[in-house]
Amino acid sequence: MKLLITYNLMQYQLEEVRSLLRHCPVILSREKEEALREARDADIAFLGAFTREVLEEGLKLRWAHIPWAGVDRFLDVIRRSPAVVTCGKGIFDAVMADHVFALLLSITRGINLCVEDKMGRRWRRAELGLTDLRGKTMGIVGLGSVGREVARRARAFGMYVMGVKRLPSSLSEEPVDGLFIGYEGLRAMLPDCDVLVITAALTPETYHLIGEVELESLRDGAILINVARGAIVDEEALVNALRSGKLAGAGIDVFEWEPLPPDSPLWELRNVVLTPHIGGISDKTHLRIFERFMENLRRFLSGEPLLGVVDKRAGY
Repeated sequence: MKLLITYNLMQYQLEEVRSLLRHCPVILSREKEEALREARDADIAFLGAFTREVLEEGLKLRWAHIPWAGVDRFLDVIRRSPAVVTCGKGIFDAVMADHVFALLLSITRGINLCVEDKMGRRWRRAELGLTDLRGKTMGIVGLGSVGREVARRARAFGMYVMGVKRLPSSLSEEPVDGLFIGYEGLRAMLPDCDVLVITAALTPETYHLIGEVELESLRDGAILINVARGAIVDEEALVNALRSGKLAGAGIDVFEWEPLPPDSPLWELRNVVLTPHIGGISDKTHLRIFERFMENLRRFLSGEPLLGVVDKRAGY
């Protein structure tokens, strides 16, 4: 059995992998030609660089691990691959939920405007549009592991929480007060939302899921938070809703085009808080990625079910 690694490991981590696979070749390569050559007879791949290319070349792969939670960029080749593909879904939940509330509180408590005032040495308390979260209704689009973490935090803030997901489940299984299923459920949920949080995976079905009609369905003065994928929200429709005052604000960590182009109107809107796709990053990110891979490697060697398996049909 042969393992190819194109993810950037520290030396002690590489030694830990090799100690678990004592009699098997473990190849670490960050050079493309070498990596693709080694991929052709690899059984396992821990991917970082050249993810798409290794999956295309690795026709003998039995298992491939992608460290990130979102796999939409590679979905076509994942579906063609003979390998079971796992990803990092489930290991970024807490920090992403934290980021949702960092964005949300920045808007509701006027922190974004206070930062501007600090730069101009202005002391302003009026016209910040301050509000609180207790008693407000949050709708979560994509009630997966990240969405559930967001829901738990929202409840701690005294919010009424609703969620929409693709497949039915029991309300008792979810940390929400109201549960909706599918697009019709989404349309039913939107009119009651003061805050709409996007945590869904990007698939062909969710591309521009939130557009002009959906934004118009929200309560006047609602806030949109997106930490999932930029293309789930129609950015032109979002800009129009922010300019018109339909939305009070937006906190956005992900964009349809990244980096966000310099001419995007989102840069200029004062009721928008932007972060550069950092929702899942913390000082523990690299360690969590490695720990997930090692746990799955142990499971693979012992024939146990793997964590974070990508549903090739569903796309996440």
